[in-house]
Amino acid sequence: MVLIWQPPTERLLQFLLCWFLGSVAPSPVDQHATEETKLLCANMKTFANDANKIIFGHQEDTWLGASGGRAPYQYSDLKHNGSINGWIFILQQAQAGDPDALSDVLEMTGQRPALTGFDFFQLDDDHMFTMSYLAKLAHAKGQIITVTQLLDNPITNGSAWVEKDHGQFPHIVRRLLPGGDFNHVYRQNLDKIADWALNLKDSKGRLIPIIYRALHEQKGEWFWWGLNNKAHNTPQDVQNLYRYLVSYLRDTKGVHNILYAICPDKFKDEADYLKVYPGDNYVDIIGTDYYFDNGSHPSTEDFKRTLEQVVDIAERRGKTATLTETGIRYNGLDKVHNFWNDHILDVIKSSPRASRIAYVYAWSNHCFGQGRCEVYIPYKGHPSEKYYVNNFFKDSMTYFLNRIGNIFS
Repeated sequence: MVLIWQPPTERLLQFLLCWFLGSVAPSPVDQHATEETKLLCANMKTFANDANKIIFGHQEDTWLGASGGRAPYQYSDLKHNGSINGWIFILQQAQAGDPDALSDVLEMTGQRPALTGFDFFQLDDDHMFTMSYLAKLAHAKGQIITVTQLLDNPITNGSAWVEKDHGQFPHIVRRLLPGGDFNHVYRQNLDKIADWALNLKDSKGRLIPIIYRALHEQKGEWFWWGLNNKAHNTPQDVQNLYRYLVSYLRDTKGVHNILYAICPDKFKDEADYLKVYPGDNYVDIIGTDYYFDNGSHPSTEDFKRTLEQVVDIAERRGKTATLTETGIRYNGLDKVHNFWNDHILDVIKSSPRASRIAYVYAWSNHCFGQGRCEVYIPYKGHPSEKYYVNNFFKDSMTYFLNRIGNIFS
């Protein structure tokens, strides 16, 4: 029998390239990243490559909660489920060195999330003191830290949400870039971020690695840094702002303990996602923010398609794929009790491609600012608690803090 060699098809070559890039331990886009930051980058990719492991994270897990609280935590005036107050870890607790005892995840499961995060907001001193205190406690336990920023409009001083800001601000992003008339204002914001990151150190004086979800949901129309709103930003403007942010922190300010994550909201296809992509030299982690409005919209098929395409985009570039925010809006957990299994975990398990993400990140349970409590994961006593614990937390695929090991080594 004579064997005739056939050249590989283009599809096979693409598959082999994605497999190779997905298997190689990545280096951060910061060539001078600290050793701990490099290790976090490599270990996150290891989790993404393993289709049987997913890290679970929860935003502001020790700063805010909806499970009732106790002194000395501050109680929220808002209630959930009829009589349960929200709670907040306040500045006075941080100043007193109080433990970060409360966590809706911990009280429900007995374990902490492996990943937790905070928001810079306007970088005011009191908030940053509390945030730094809680971030250091989380890191000391072995948790991964992620940060984002709901920054008010630097030109109008109005809300980050376009619909809440009645000022006039066409081409706002362009005006924040070098050469723009408000670049000095935005640069001051970046200076404060740099100062915070360069002073975030562990008990041995080592810089704590963080994942920065800069300009999150930048493809949507709701934030001033987004598209298709009265800010009149172009995709190129948004790309340029992301590049400027990374270059300024990394190259100008010498911040070397940040991994940079990009996380547009829902997208139609790869071309739609890449509209705001700043380039491989500026991104370590590729993710998306994806929310359900109720139990049937959007469809779980669309969610699976979204994750699969995120994985494809990431692996083709040798990056780590993640689900950077998710949940069900409008307190949907009150009715869709098995949401975290039926809409998240089972969908991920159903696809060998979708399961190659490093982590799933739930939004915070909070009882302020919206006139109501908003709950994205159950808490102890919530109607969805047993479903979350039995079908999501106890599943062998989900990794909470006790299972991830030392991810910085």
